[in-house]
Amino acid sequence: MKRIAILSTALCLALLAAGCTSNEPTQGTELTTTTTTAEATESETTTTDETVIESSASVHQVNVETVVLLSSKEGDIEYTSVVPKITVDGKEATEINDQLKSYIQKEYPMQMDGDRADGMATKLAWGVKDNILSIVIYASETFTDYATFDVFNYDLDTLKVADDSAVLLAFGIKDEDFLSQTTEIVKASCTERGYDLEKSLAAVNFDKCSPFVTPDGTLGVAANFAYPADSQFSGGNTTRCFYLSTKDYFVIK
Repeated sequence: MKRIAILSTALCLALLAAGCTSNEPTQGTELTTTTTTAEATESETTTTDETVIESSASVHQVNVETVVLLSSKEGDIEYTSVVPKITVDGKEATEINDQLKSYIQKEYPMQMDGDRADGMATKLAWGVKDNILSIVIYASETFTDYATFDVFNYDLDTLKVADDSAVLLAFGIKDEDFLSQTTEIVKASCTERGYDLEKSLAAVNFDKCSPFVTPDGTLGVAANFAYPADSQFSGGNTTRCFYLSTKDYFVIK
């Protein structure tokens, strides 16, 4: 599975002692995922995202449930560790579900430290276009304001990983046009958010960024950004998601 690079574990531990300042995007369309949670519980519960997305050109019926592995409410803030349960044409996509669950638990672990959640909280979004299913994972640290995204694309005909060109083909966009528009987004976001422009532009390639289908069936991009040397997260990077056509931030609330 292709994934977008995330901050190293060593850097995350160093950040715990450094404090935090907000780096979260504040503009763009917010997407709400429906989850069933219980305060400070490790029992696994399941809830269904009630929206079933069916592309007019797709012969597949797709549903994605949000499975809550752990939830903790601390004041007005609720932290959850969630994984997707994907069903295609009435049959669970067991291999994909197992792979994504394993990936999230390994890369974004969250556990209880007394009555507090410690680690990486996760949220999910998904979208379908023709024979492409995209799963978007948003992960945020419970002890700093660091956050990042991961994008996974699948071919609904084969239930195998779909490459970037296959995703773009569903939208009739050439690879070079996608990268050109992504470059514009990265330049604007670096100016607005203070990321390292040179390093971020160097990451505009199919190894570091990826197209995906948004929940409303439009094309999105997950782009990699490098933090400047004088920042709190110096030496690290993060992934931000955008709607390609509007260039707005893609935010999962």
